[in-house]
Amino acid sequence: MSTRTLGIVALAACAALSLAACGRSAGQTATATSAYDTSKPVPGSSDGKPDATPAEVKAALAQDPWWYPSLFVDCTAPATDAKGCNGAPTAGVYNAIPKALATKKHQICAVLPHVKDPYWVAMDYGTVTEAKRLGVTLDVYEAGGYTELSKQLNQIDDCVAAGAKAIIIGAISFDGLDAKVAELRGQGIYVIDGLNGISSDKVSARAVLAWHEMGTAAGSYLKERGGTDKVAWFPGPAGAGWAEDATKGIQDILKGTGATIVATKYGDTDKNVQLRLVEDTLQASKDVTVIAGTAVTAEAAAASPLSAGKTILADYLIPSTFDLVKSGKVTCAISDQPVIQARMAVDMAVRLLEGIPLDDGRQRAFPAPIRVCGPAAGTAQNLADFIPETTFAPAGFSPVFHVAG
Repeated sequence: MSTRTLGIVALAACAALSLAACGRSAGQTATATSAYDTSKPVPGSSDGKPDATPAEVKAALAQDPWWYPSLFVDCTAPATDAKGCNGAPTAGVYNAIPKALATKKHQICAVLPHVKDPYWVAMDYGTVTEAKRLGVTLDVYEAGGYTELSKQLNQIDDCVAAGAKAIIIGAISFDGLDAKVAELRGQGIYVIDGLNGISSDKVSARAVLAWHEMGTAAGSYLKERGGTDKVAWFPGPAGAGWAEDATKGIQDILKGTGATIVATKYGDTDKNVQLRLVEDTLQASKDVTVIAGTAVTAEAAAASPLSAGKTILADYLIPSTFDLVKSGKVTCAISDQPVIQARMAVDMAVRLLEGIPLDDGRQRAFPAPIRVCGPAAGTAQNLADFIPETTFAPAGFSPVFHVAG
């Protein structure tokens, strides 16, 4: 794909790597009634290619089984940090299982930080879409915000009480769920880390993009254009693994460049919270030339008169941000394709429940981040290559909290 110009992809130009064809994960055993034939590759497991065109990807996502160009991390490799499974990625293709291999109406649960912005609505849409495809029962809970860790922990208990055998966690805290994950695994319940990142090495599988690379992708635009920008950085909630990783990413990419981060302000991804942070920072730091941070930050900044004439960058993408990119009010935004990650998470859960192998030793899979730039980016504009279906729920979609298998 022409938009996959980020350095992370260039590091790993390899043949397609299928999660389905690489052996059984540690501790995973086939269920007695599984339709999976261990003597044969999973049907469709060799489909797809890492450098597929947008048209090929669109067609692939509409078929059964679907596939998507992705990156994989070996969580057991010596160089991989076991805390969150952060390590060198390998490029390949994620191949979902055919729906015929889901032999039971498995009970799956997903707990999300909130559904206050379209990012998590897209996560809900992706999980619901995949649950319907595979014919499993899905319950979705949302905690109401990043300050509600105790509520999320209680909701996980509710999942267990309702009979869930696999739980997808969009974690409010990177470290704050480790004890709960250990408890769940002790009960024989699979845990899938979805979108945000969880520290525990007891997680069963991960559909989590490297948020370090999201920060890197946002900062790479400034590095490529050069200059001496003064950056105000708004990564999101303090303590959230993805926000901390994104901060490290933008810090790393800007080292040795003329651009400097002059202010870093953490806060909940609520538009009013972000608007207050942006305006307070701009009033205190008159030399800021770039406002960079969450998609909600970018939207708030674009609405403030204090941001006039400044470059605005978002390290993730929601529909309103995309509209601002198209209009030139926001320069670039980064897509981590949350719909795809959510679909991966449900597919991983069903694999585990059916005894179908994940990629042996590669329990983490995710799409590479894509930088989406509009007319304000000049020659870096690439709107025609972006596939909205990977990132947004359909217009008019409202969160769904239960799917009956």
